[in-house]
Amino acid sequence: MKKSLTIAGVVALAALAGGFAWQHLSAPPRPQYVLINRTDQHGFDLAFKMSLKLAEKKSGIENALVLLPALPPSKTIEQTATDLFTQLRIGARRNGRGILYLYAAKENQLKIEVSYGLEGDIPDAFCRRLEEAAKTYMLSEMPQDFISELIITTNLRGIGSKPSADSMAAPKWASEGFLSGGAGAVTQGYRRSLEDYQSAIRSLPEARLSQFAASRNPAESVKRYLASLASGIGDPRLPLLTEGSRIFRAVIPRNEEQQKRIYEFFTAAGDYQLIFAQSLGLAIPGPDKSNLPIVLRRGADGLWYVDEAKAWTYFHRFEDTVNFHVKYADNPFLSRLRAARIANMGYAIYGNHAHTPEPPAYPFSLTAAVRAGQEAIRAAPADAANYARLGDLYLFEMNWLTPAIELYEKAVALAPGTLEYRWRLMDLYLNASRADKMLEELKYLAEDSRADKQTHDWYQAYKKEYDFGRELPIKINN
Repeated sequence: MKKSLTIAGVVALAALAGGFAWQHLSAPPRPQYVLINRTDQHGFDLAFKMSLKLAEKKSGIENALVLLPALPPSKTIEQTATDLFTQLRIGARRNGRGILYLYAAKENQLKIEVSYGLEGDIPDAFCRRLEEAAKTYMLSEMPQDFISELIITTNLRGIGSKPSADSMAAPKWASEGFLSGGAGAVTQGYRRSLEDYQSAIRSLPEARLSQFAASRNPAESVKRYLASLASGIGDPRLPLLTEGSRIFRAVIPRNEEQQKRIYEFFTAAGDYQLIFAQSLGLAIPGPDKSNLPIVLRRGADGLWYVDEAKAWTYFHRFEDTVNFHVKYADNPFLSRLRAARIANMGYAIYGNHAHTPEPPAYPFSLTAAVRAGQEAIRAAPADAANYARLGDLYLFEMNWLTPAIELYEKAVALAPGTLEYRWRLMDLYLNASRADKMLEELKYLAEDSRADKQTHDWYQAYKKEYDFGRELPIKINN
């Protein structure tokens, strides 16, 4: 009936393990998009359901995601998946084309069941790549990104888009040891510090990366950076990266196929433009391809480094469009982007509601800057601005979302009426796949008397997009 893949290993979601009384699924009706989450963590449920929705819309394949804290007694994950696939009738409304993703936290296993109609497009070799990739990506800071990418990638294979679906192999430079933090640590919700990541990067095996050094010529730095992408190098030790960008690569690893895909999209857009603003540069890709610009940063040593973190924090590309947008109205490049007649520059997404912090002179010690921020919080724990400043350091220098969110949540708790903090937190939630939290913040902003009509309309649009109706939960009976 189906073909299966079992992915086992120590994974970050194992922290969700808890008690679970196994029961059998009842008869219909059931929701259109099947998400069953019996774990204690539901912060990504809306984002997961949106991934199921978008995948089916694109591929015509029915997808179901089931997250369990543990397997039922005396049941293997294979048996459980077989039962669920049949009981949920996955693929029945899509001419027998269906995929089930089943994760059991206590056993640290992820299994994929694929209907017969898809076996030709989703071969064993592809499944083995997913198995190996899971060991790395589920240990990263954003394991939910792996699940969303898993759904997207598997559906691309299901519709025969094979070149676009080979992006999930584990990075060659990464290993379980690099990300795990020690035996048993991940299963207890292990959290890495900045020092942990810096130490892990330094301990990686030696690699020949000298040809990718930063240059005094910004165009040459871009050329070398693009050459590194063409070679599939996702190694965080790439010399022309800023220190914060190296942390960014370690927190959320990239593999060879992903880097090559970025290169192909960027170069397929034609010649790029270089513009400058103060100590920053920007390589602007051609229009109508799925690209973010490349941000350059001039150091006090006269060299031009690539600041990957700022490409993600200064700019945004929506899933249903290809050309990038500017996030904040005080973006140092905005006036020059408008002068160059780049698409989407008529407005900034967040306008003047939130601001872009002035980047410190580079290079500087991230460790010292973080410690100074932590000391400021210890000295004045009731000052919300201290949390916001440290949150901005994590966000704009490293694009490290987890600590940035925690710090901004504290800032909002201390100063709930400071709308700039709420705008930043809303953006952080959006980029961390916390759709429920993002909607809560956007609702607050839309209902505030100072909020403009655009914010209100934006909230209504997002609310409608994420509205899956008042679905009854899939009942489970003994």
